[in-house]
Amino acid sequence: MDCISELPDEILSYIQTMLSIKDLLKTSVLSKRWRNLWALRRDLHFDIFHVLGSSEEELLQTVIPTSSSTIERCVRLDIGMSEFVKRVDQFLNNFQGTKINSFFASFYSYDKHSNIIDQWISFAIARGVETINLLLLPMPETCATRYKQYKFAFDLFSETNASTLKHLHLEHCLVCHPTNRDYIPFQNLRFLSLERTKLDEMFIESVLSNCRWLEELHLVLCEFRSSMPKIVSSSLIHLKVAGCYVVSGYVQMQIELSSIDCLKLTSLEYHGYSLDTLKINTPLLKSIRCTVFYCEDPNQYGLFATLPQLEIMQLDIYSMVSHKVFD
Repeated sequence: MDCISELPDEILSYIQTMLSIKDLLKTSVLSKRWRNLWALRRDLHFDIFHVLGSSEEELLQTVIPTSSSTIERCVRLDIGMSEFVKRVDQFLNNFQGTKINSFFASFYSYDKHSNIIDQWISFAIARGVETINLLLLPMPETCATRYKQYKFAFDLFSETNASTLKHLHLEHCLVCHPTNRDYIPFQNLRFLSLERTKLDEMFIESVLSNCRWLEELHLVLCEFRSSMPKIVSSSLIHLKVAGCYVVSGYVQMQIELSSIDCLKLTSLEYHGYSLDTLKINTPLLKSIRCTVFYCEDPNQYGLFATLPQLEIMQLDIYSMVSHKVFD
């Protein structure tokens, strides 16, 4: 037996985490011991650049050469994504573990892969996953108009199997309130981050009212259907809201955070247009970071005087530059 194979299982398992899936699959044929190490993996990380063994720049140059036509670029990108999916499926089909802590997937995706992503999430749920990071990458502009976003499937979760989930991070997804139930089945969810995601207000309201242990919520560059929901929670400790908007026709309009009622909130990060309409009830707030546009009315900053526990404040104010046309 070689020296490396004599190392403890924990070290060999860590070595495997540093390999691309292409190389990782090769280790399974080295010996029975290497093959059995798969069962020790508790954190599954599938990044398209890591899986294919190339950087983002190298991958895009390979699958989207600048000299190709638009159609050919999209076809080549499709081939790259299909290879990624094939390798991830191959890994999961050979995985023998009965418990995983985290599942991470990041790749160029759209509604074509909905069933595949659902299968991956079901795989993770069945093994008591605690952390799910589904960070989908936006399709290149030349291909984006042909595709729709992946819709996160809450139907995969039940009251029983969702109890282990504590951390959920979604990017470039479509998230709607489940139509077949009046609650969100994440009893133990502690962390929720939604970025560049399409949402309905009912989903956020349901999360805040049903996830009693939720401590941290991020809403970043999210598109809502009609308005920003009120943030009301008895458990929330950290809140970040930045650049959320609605779309009317073809016009994107920023929406403001209007109400926060969180008695346990200690930190707030908000990037919006102004503070003059924000109503806040956060007696324990210690840290606040805000980015707003300049307003001549000083009253919009009056809310800071209502925060008796405030220790850290960062306020970034941007000016709105108007352009005049001269004859």
